[in-house]
Amino acid sequence: MMYKTIIFLLTSSFYLTSQGCTYRAWYEVLQNRERQECYNSQSQGEAQKCLERVNSTTYDQYKIDKENGGTR
Repeated sequence: MMYKTIIFLLTSSFYLTSQGCTYRAWYEVLQNRERQECYNSQSQGEAQKCLERVNSTTYDQYKIDKENGGTR
């Protein structure tokens, strides 16, 4: 578990520094973290539902929703 966390942090750090710390980069890092949580803490069926939820919103849709006060 600790190994996965270290890899995640190193990957996230590299991604953020190479992307200039844009909001999109932060969003992608958080999405990846949520995907990892889906795999780690749930059964296969629940993990699939979790992944569908996480993957259902693109950054562009998230940005639009945020600008509209969080409504979809």
